Parts: sequence; structure tokens; C-alpha cells
Amino acid sequence: AFRVNPGGGACGAAVALLSPWREVLDAASWRGLLARGVLPKLAEGMAAFRVNPADQKLGPVRRVLAWAGLLGLEQLAALLLRTFFPRWLAALAEWLGQDPDWGEVSQWYCGWKALLLRPAPGLIDDVAVRARFDAALHRINAALDAEQEPDAAAAREGGADG
Repeated sequence: AFRVNPGGGACGAAVALLSPWREVLDAASWRGLLARGVLPKLAEGMAAFRVNPADQKLGPVRRVLAWAGLLGLEQLAALLLRTFFPRWLAALAEWLGQDPDWGEVSQWYCGWKALLLRPAPGLIDDVAVRARFDAALHRINAALDAEQEPDAAAAREGGADG
């Protein structure tokens, strides 16, 4: 039996192999094919994915994004919300607790946002996806404010002495 491994290294070949079927199948059958045969394999590939700002390996995410043109935005969003965003936000929270370089944090956030939205710009219109990006910005701003608070308090105390 012929098998397609959508999460494997030959992801482009699997996309090319299945692409013509999108025109042949009705919308419900196409979504069903992806839900049964593709999405579970992509989720399996993401299971080992780790977000590491110091040494990021993008292979599993790139394999998911290679399917962006064939998956509906709803399917892609659901997959990322389940397999990517929880780890991404957790890694960000951990990093923010380690006195990060704020320029690197900004580049990291913008880089991830660009990477995810480049193949699927409509992804940002998903309320839950937008909420995850907003949550990340909120965490970054809160950590930056917390870091600046001691400096402001010290400046006020120093000004009171003068």
C-alpha cells in the first residue's frame, strides 16, 4: 500500500502528491482527508518540537507551514493552537524571567509572527491565534515594566535626596 507521510522529511512531495485531489474532492471530503490522514501526522511531528530561543530548530514548524496552502485556516489554526502556541508562550515566560536582551525578545517575537503568517496571512484573523500573539505582547510588556519599576523607584528616591 502506498503511504504518504505529511510530517516527514519529504513534505513537499506529499503536498505535491495530494494537491491535485483538492480539485477532485468536494470540500467536506477534502477536509476529511486532511483531518484523517494529514493533521494527525503533522501533530505527531510537532510532539517533539521544542521552542528554544537560544537554538531554535524550525523543521517541524516548517513542515506544518508547508501545508498552509492546502489546509484551511481553521485547520491550521487549530493545529497551531494545540501543538505550538502553548509551548511558545511557556518558552517566552521562562525567557522573560531570565533578564533577557530586549532586542532579542523583540526579534524573536517578530520573527515567529512573520514565519507563521507568511504562508497564511489570514491566520492573524483567527480570534484565538490573535489572542496568543496579544498574550505574548502583554507578557513582554509586563516583564519590561517590571524591570523598569526598580529603576524608576531608585530615580524617585535619588531625586528626593537632592
